[in-house]
Amino acid sequence: MKNIYAFLSFTLVCITVVAQTPAVLRGPYLQFPTSSSIKVKWRTDSVCNARVYYGDSPSNLTQYAEELIDTVNHTVEITGLSPFTDYYYNIGTSTQVLAGGDNNHRFKTSPTIGTVQPIRVWSIGDFGKGNTGEGQTRDSYLQFSQNTHTDVWLWLGDNVYDAGTDQEYQDKVFSGVNGYQDVFRWLPFMPTPGNHDYQSVQSIIGGIPPPEHTGPYYDIVDVPTNGEIGGVPSGYELYYSFDYGNVHFVSLNSEAGCVLPNPASNDWTGAGGGFLGAPAFTGSPLIDWLHADLQANTQPWVIVYFHQPPYTDGSHDAGAFYEVFMQAMRENFAEIWEQYGVDIVLCGHSHVYERSHLIHGLYDDADTFDPATMLVDGSSGNAAIGEAYKKYTQGTNPNYGTVYVVNGNSGSNESEPGFTHPVMEAEYGCDSCMGSFVMDIHGDTLRGRHVNIFGEIKDDFTIYKIDGVASVEENAVVNNITVYPNPFKSSVKIEYTLNEQSQVVIDLLDINGRRIHEIYRGEQGNGNYTQDFNAEALGLSKGTYTIRLGNGKKTYFRRLVKFE
Repeated sequence: MKNIYAFLSFTLVCITVVAQTPAVLRGPYLQFPTSSSIKVKWRTDSVCNARVYYGDSPSNLTQYAEELIDTVNHTVEITGLSPFTDYYYNIGTSTQVLAGGDNNHRFKTSPTIGTVQPIRVWSIGDFGKGNTGEGQTRDSYLQFSQNTHTDVWLWLGDNVYDAGTDQEYQDKVFSGVNGYQDVFRWLPFMPTPGNHDYQSVQSIIGGIPPPEHTGPYYDIVDVPTNGEIGGVPSGYELYYSFDYGNVHFVSLNSEAGCVLPNPASNDWTGAGGGFLGAPAFTGSPLIDWLHADLQANTQPWVIVYFHQPPYTDGSHDAGAFYEVFMQAMRENFAEIWEQYGVDIVLCGHSHVYERSHLIHGLYDDADTFDPATMLVDGSSGNAAIGEAYKKYTQGTNPNYGTVYVVNGNSGSNESEPGFTHPVMEAEYGCDSCMGSFVMDIHGDTLRGRHVNIFGEIKDDFTIYKIDGVASVEENAVVNNITVYPNPFKSSVKIEYTLNEQSQVVIDLLDINGRRIHEIYRGEQGNGNYTQDFNAEALGLSKGTYTIRLGNGKKTYFRRLVKFE
């Protein structure tokens, strides 16, 4: 009988030990990367303490950091690391290793702020659907970038569908065949929230002061709020900034607003400014912080990102009367970031890819766009054909002009996009048109590309920073180029001014850049000129076209839309 009791006692002990062994339900994933530290986060199915062993190879994990509090959601911060150095790690408890200790569980610390070196930035938007498009977007990028380290991973909002719940994040982002669990092990992400993430935070009606915004999105992310990675402290996870090398990143929050009458203090974007009796928008802590942050910035490249784009006509039309969140970003914020020479404004929300010309000054609806004053460079931006954008760093308007990118198709799609916005140079949307946006930044050069799920490059543009003042002569030969009406139905007029005798060629191009009609060719002297063409006579169908005007020294482009 004693042997039976001993056997039962041993069995119960074994069962208890097995039952108490925690399993990893989420992660590990990486947050808060700096040049000397990083945070490793994960979730277990039972409460336990947490420990991370790390070192310079999977077989040399001799150092550790730990969290001694028993919980299921774990955050372990590793400090005292060397800048821009590879490390490997495992996760577990003070007595057990639960995952890691291999080549896939690794991270690289950031370089010292201000360092000039090649930087690759990967951006995904509207991705968290758990569908094949999400997985294909992931796989196409990993194939594209397999020989180049990814430095910064940006999330552009609507990071999960439909309502931003914790379970949706678990099922569609942190796990599943189309999730990012394998990427989380080695690449930290720097997010911004979207309207779907915010369905578990507050409704669009609002009413909750932004400092009190909580929910699964904010539970998951761990971002710098006190300027720990460069930038001015924001004090909130709502929005923040950080530096990586010689690039300054600003994550805004287009959802920190409300659309029905509320105390003005609850609307930090101006989405409800004057709407249905709401107080007129006069500013907010977010506006004040953006001014302060951009004014204090010393890095040569500046990238601003948030969810709802100021300009788009994909699955959303930024000019629709009800799109008050996009309107707010356009009317209340665009002038600020353009004032400080921001290079790229990157958004999601519209389930397509769109990329603008180099522009400045459009703070109202699309029909107020004036190419003569707002189009800084109307070319393609493609360096391969000599049309890269140039931004001069000195003079009365340093870093003049901004490129706007919409990448809301990293798991979402739009079968019939509008594509009529006049500022856009590149557009990609259909029922299988999904992908991600990649930027390579080094020294004075930024190159942006959209990589679709088939591994194809659907857009390719470059911005050069020129250390000097823009030459007055560069744009002196041809001035005041205006194409109207735009959008158009039948006839179109092209007006321009020549300041010296030139050989002028004006062509009409289709959406793929192929010439379909020569509008004018000839020698012209100083003066004002008008050329026109009749779309009906040419048999043009509804769609997007380009006017190309060349004078032998420089080529100018104007986007043109036929609406019926």
